[in-house]
Amino acid sequence: MRQSRDVNSPIVDHHSHSINTAGVRVFIALNLTGGVGLLIVLLTAILSRKIKRLPTWYSFCVSWIFSSLAYSLLTLGGQQMTAEPNRQLCLVQAAFMYAVPPLTSCTTLSLLLQILLSFPGTEQGPRTKKGFLALCLLLFGPYLIFLIVVVGVTLFERENPSTLQKAPRGTYCDLTTPAWQRVAFVVVAIVSTIIIMFQSHLVYQLYLNPQVLRRKTHSIATMLRGLLFTVLGAITVIIALVLIIADDQNLALDIILSIFPVFALIIFGTQKDLLQVWLPSRILPERSKGEWLSRIGKPTSIAP
Repeated sequence: MRQSRDVNSPIVDHHSHSINTAGVRVFIALNLTGGVGLLIVLLTAILSRKIKRLPTWYSFCVSWIFSSLAYSLLTLGGQQMTAEPNRQLCLVQAAFMYAVPPLTSCTTLSLLLQILLSFPGTEQGPRTKKGFLALCLLLFGPYLIFLIVVVGVTLFERENPSTLQKAPRGTYCDLTTPAWQRVAFVVVAIVSTIIIMFQSHLVYQLYLNPQVLRRKTHSIATMLRGLLFTVLGAITVIIALVLIIADDQNLALDIILSIFPVFALIIFGTQKDLLQVWLPSRILPERSKGEWLSRIGKPTSIAP
């Protein structure tokens, strides 16, 4: 039987349980560290004329920044420690909680696919219609999935207002029904499995192409990031399977998930060209003028 719509109905309160305040603060600190750090990385890449990245790399960074901010929404709204936060703020965060895991998984897959398409002999060419359509799909597809989940969760909550809650562990708002969590992490598990497969293929391609490996800095960094993301992909699959099976999520899993933006920051924010912008030249000398000029007019590096 459909529940009557009551926008003023109180948010489900499970705060009779003790909340691990220190754990919640660690959760928020990790999310904000990853989000703010990636924002700095993104702005550095945008503003520096020396840094070239694939379009999907920028989308990847934006998605993880948004994810970090979404998980920190109660803190940013000044209501993290409030038993019954503002209902609209809580609803927005709840919708985001089920939409951002598929978003970040899909932008990671998009980045990987564009890297693979950038190998010699596989480029479709940015000026071809097929190449343009493929790029549009890689860039906007993940955000379309995000929007579909947000709308679905919002409509569901409108019909079932009593399901909205601030999670018993105090980290963020979600819904009492496990259905949307399972939908979100089924998508994550599928996409993460595909990422592992394609990431392994990427590493294999680098191994088979010694001419690519001879490009040293970027190609070696790509291979290392490929290995790291393969490991992270495997971890994501395991976590997703746990969350699909479990009816509820605990603080430990929340903290594990909050580490992923920090991983993204470390992997993508420590590349040499970024460090050359941030650090004095006496610590990390810039490339020679001739080396930079040699890159002008060449296709974007396969390294993200």
